[in-house]
Amino acid sequence: MWEIVLMQILSIAIPKAFEAAFLACRRHLVSMAWFSAAINVLYLAPTIYMMQVYDRVVPTSGTNTLIVLTLLIGLAIGTLTALDAVRSRLMMRASLRMNRLMSARILDQLMSRSRVKSGDPTTRQAMREFDVLRSAMGGPAATALFDLPWTPLYLVVATMIHPVLGLVVLAGIGILIMLAVTNEKRTKGKSREAHAANAAAYISHEAALKNSDLIRALGMRRALVSRQINERQSGLKATADYQAVSGRYTAMVKFVRMFMQSLALGVGAWLAISGEISIGAIIAASVLLSRALSPIEQVVGAWPTLLQARIAVQTLEVLLTKDPQSLAPKTELPSPEGHVEVIQLVAKSPEGTAILLKNVSFNLEPGEILGVIGPSGAGKSTLARIVAGAAAPDLGEIRIDGANFSAWDPETIAAHIGYLPQDCALLPGTIGENISRFSEASGTSRRQVDRDVVNAAKNAGVHEMILQFPDGYDTPLGEAGYLLSAGQAQRVALARAFYDDPVILILDEPNAALDASGEAILSKALSAAKDRGAAIMIVAHRASILANADMLLVLQDGGVAQYGPRDDVLQALREPGTSPVVVPIKKGVKI
Repeated sequence: MWEIVLMQILSIAIPKAFEAAFLACRRHLVSMAWFSAAINVLYLAPTIYMMQVYDRVVPTSGTNTLIVLTLLIGLAIGTLTALDAVRSRLMMRASLRMNRLMSARILDQLMSRSRVKSGDPTTRQAMREFDVLRSAMGGPAATALFDLPWTPLYLVVATMIHPVLGLVVLAGIGILIMLAVTNEKRTKGKSREAHAANAAAYISHEAALKNSDLIRALGMRRALVSRQINERQSGLKATADYQAVSGRYTAMVKFVRMFMQSLALGVGAWLAISGEISIGAIIAASVLLSRALSPIEQVVGAWPTLLQARIAVQTLEVLLTKDPQSLAPKTELPSPEGHVEVIQLVAKSPEGTAILLKNVSFNLEPGEILGVIGPSGAGKSTLARIVAGAAAPDLGEIRIDGANFSAWDPETIAAHIGYLPQDCALLPGTIGENISRFSEASGTSRRQVDRDVVNAAKNAGVHEMILQFPDGYDTPLGEAGYLLSAGQAQRVALARAFYDDPVILILDEPNAALDASGEAILSKALSAAKDRGAAIMIVAHRASILANADMLLVLQDGGVAQYGPRDDVLQALREPGTSPVVVPIKKGVKI
């Protein structure tokens, strides 16, 4: 298998998912191998032409022979260039097919991660690494690798002309291979250092640009510019060190190739003077040696690209081999009614150094509103993220209608949950697309999407507000579109949470950016959702939004301090000397 052999030349352990993709590109790669064989055989045509001109045409003044030979070499070179063009096209098509096969898989794996630890590849980094791999597949580096196995062909032909010429070619190949291996050993570590330093600098740069308003407001601009320059310098220094070592070996390779080519001329001349080869063979020897060494020189020149491709595959391997069950097909369960059980939930910080939630348990029933309150840092937002499915707990269970959360297909259960995070997290696209959760892109009809979007906006009380925007529901959002205020963004995100009438609503401080009128509209929307049987969990700092709450959960230092009917919990909070309210947790809710 050409594709497997080439990856093994680079000492790359092929991830199983990538192996399947490479095998799917087998037809392209095998065709490229055959084209490479034909191209390298046709590269012998100029050598044969020169030998015939010097050995037959010139001594005999054979004009007709020269014309025929010239026509034949023209045909051979024309065929060679046509095959080379087709091979390049095949390489690009293989690269594009790899993109079709793997890009969705990589993005899906990235977005399905419920917990991202330090060192895990980011979405931008993973896709950049994948593009590096695709570029290597469709560029000069791949061409050099496909030509490399045909180097012995020129060695054999040179040996057929004269064994000494074969030894010269063999010596040149050996020296270049030695330099290539040494180059790989000397630059491997430096390449990784440069790659990591530059990636860190770009991530820091992007984060700073994203928060440029805050940076200006807090007077951090000059300090962060200085910090960015220092990080950039570190990356550039690591790159310069790597390129200095790599460039040294590239120069040595170029010197060896040019010197050996001239040496082949000298050896050929010596053999011709001795009468052991013809005059035409002198030029042929130099051309053969040049052609034999060319793929090795190209591989050494493309070594930075090949190293980057190796690092890219290894980075993606980390991603694709983590949590392989997360994307496995799930048994289809009935649509949930909204019975939620949270059992002994434990959550740690991403670094694992702090406990954010400690044995949190509660029930949430259809048509019930649960308010979650507590001081800052108590774990309220963490709890909301986990119950909504945006994050995974370290221990404990979340059950929806009696089934463990992990038993549900993530996309299926997510359609029945409305989640409003603290930061709203609106995405580039129109207001309507954001509210619809981009459902049209997954195949839902435009008419159905539009109907559900307007219905969600009306249920959230934001329909009239949206109509005031420049293009209504079609107003684009993001850096290149309309910029919403904090209150407007929160109300649009609330409509997104209400989209398609979810049976479970998880709202994290839904009134944080709302004025009195906005809060009144929100209370009305929550009452309507409760009346239709939705199970609602509200994280709040302002108790006014919890006027209709049935139950209250008070978190303190990540644990449950109070849990019970709203009025009982409020009374216990007003009277510090009373015992805390903690009602028994109901278990065993069935589908």
